[in-house]
Amino acid sequence: MTISRLSIFAIAAATLAFGAQAHALEATQKVEKEITITQDDGTTLTKRVAADLVTPGEKIVYTVSFTNDDAEPATDLVLAMPVPADIRFLEGSADRDGAVVRYSADGGVTFDERDALVLPSVGGGTRAAGPDDITHIQWRIAGPVAVGETDAILFKGRLK
Repeated sequence: MTISRLSIFAIAAATLAFGAQAHALEATQKVEKEITITQDDGTTLTKRVAADLVTPGEKIVYTVSFTNDDAEPATDLVLAMPVPADIRFLEGSADRDGAVVRYSADGGVTFDERDALVLPSVGGGTRAAGPDDITHIQWRIAGPVAVGETDAILFKGRLK
C-alpha cells in the first residue's frame, strides 16, 4: 500500500487554540519522510525529503511551523495535530522543550499525559493506550512567543 503526499496533507491538518488571550498566528504544515543514506565512507546520514510517495514502514514527520504575527508576544498557546489513521505514532517524537505535551485516544475530545492515557478494555476495566490508539497530540506552550518569532511543533510516525 502506498499513500500520496496529497492524502497525507488532507488528513493531517493542524488546529490552533489559545488561552485567555487571543493571538494571531500564521501556521504552515510540512509533511516529510525521514530516510537514512549510507555514504561512501560507510557512515549514515538521516535526512528529510518530501513525502511524495510513502510505503508501509517508512517514517513520516509532521511539522507545523507558526509565526506570531500579532502586535503582542503570544502566551498560553494550545496547538493540536491529528495523527492520521494510517500512521502509527512513534513514542517520544512529540516531546518538545518548553511545552506540556498531552495525547488523545478519543478523536481529540479529551487529552491526558501519555502514561495516563487509557481505553476501555474488552471484558471491562481499562488498558493502557498504545501507539496505534493515539488520535491527536496537543502542545501547551506557555510562551512567550515574541512578535515576529517563528517556532514549530512536530511528531513522527510510521505508515502502517
